Amino acid sequence: MQTSSSRSLSLMQVFLPFAGAYFLSYVMRTVNAVLSGPLTDEFSLTASELGLLSSGYFLTFAAMQIPLGALLDRHSPRKVEIGLLMFAVAGCVISAFAQGFVALWIGRAMIGIGVSACLMAAYTTYRLCFRDEQQTSLASLMLMVGSFGALAATLPVELLLPMLDWRGVFILAALLFLLSVAGLLWVLPRLPEPPKATLPYWQDVTAGAKMVFTHPRVKRLIPLCIFTYGGFLAVQGLWIGPWLRTVEGQPAGQAATSLLILGIVVMGSHMVMSWLGSRFPSWNISLDRVLLGGCSVMLLLTLCAVFDVWGNPIVGWSLMFMTTSVTAIIYAQTSLAFPVDMGGRANTSVNFIVFAGAFFMQWGLGVVVDLAMLAGQDNAQGLKTAFVCWIVAQVVALFWLFRSHRLAPRDQ
Repeated sequence: MQTSSSRSLSLMQVFLPFAGAYFLSYVMRTVNAVLSGPLTDEFSLTASELGLLSSGYFLTFAAMQIPLGALLDRHSPRKVEIGLLMFAVAGCVISAFAQGFVALWIGRAMIGIGVSACLMAAYTTYRLCFRDEQQTSLASLMLMVGSFGALAATLPVELLLPMLDWRGVFILAALLFLLSVAGLLWVLPRLPEPPKATLPYWQDVTAGAKMVFTHPRVKRLIPLCIFTYGGFLAVQGLWIGPWLRTVEGQPAGQAATSLLILGIVVMGSHMVMSWLGSRFPSWNISLDRVLLGGCSVMLLLTLCAVFDVWGNPIVGWSLMFMTTSVTAIIYAQTSLAFPVDMGGRANTSVNFIVFAGAFFMQWGLGVVVDLAMLAGQDNAQGLKTAFVCWIVAQVVALFWLFRSHRLAPRDQ
């Protein structure tokens, strides 16, 4: 339960420093959707190599989540995030001076390590500082900020490329990460101390992970985290760019503008979910039913977008991206299923599943494209085949969610 001193903290004072870091983390997560063209041209990357390169962020990000959870529950989220952000600075510098695929991958992987706490440190802090009924709204608000970061990684980056080149974009990102560290140091107020740990660190890590992964509410969300949300992150972070350029035939500038529009749609969607999140309990609407309904609509609209039912790719993908704010409920449900002193480990364990899924989905879609091309399809047909595979994966996740619906604990 929050103390009176934690309740008196200004929401904006706590929110803005974490939001700034998370904004930058999302820029780096999705920037390869725009940079994929220059990187492919300079290093002659295949589709699977491009997918592996971009997903290096997801791999190291996911690997950090389990040990990160116990760190956040035992130490100040501010200190943990500041320490890790220095890896992001180093990763940006390595990427900027990379001369080959390996160095690029190492830089991308270090960025993944560096930003691995940006969202989870915020969620852990919100759990310490603010009331239960605020958690869904705060989760959605942070994801809205992330969507704004994805937006900034589209047309603004495309416009910067002639002036800075892709290497200059990474140098600029390194400087902005240093600025976000300054915000966490000097803007963020003193936070409540986390409860004192009673177990050794690694025992805390393993016991916490086991408790989360065996929880019924978490087990029913696993396919959704991997295929639906992880797949969306893979598409938003990379493959929607090649889709627009190759399948839809948009030139680079038009594709960047389309990505900008999609970023605005996702940001608006999370803003609406942030407003709705605090009202679901008073309306007696179960978060579980919202998740089921939202993911069903997301699957249907993905199908419509891939097969161009609407006759306009921006309309089709905008409608689909509009539904993705429902994923914020995954974190709210997980956080509320555990006591406050488990907040960090609960959310990072689920985040591990999400980003491990994003890694395999982003790389896997590239592998499907290469295999389809070996089978005689062209690049555009290969991308369509890969996206159809994502639709099938969403069907599997939704079936699992419906199947376990009657066994899930009721939302409070």
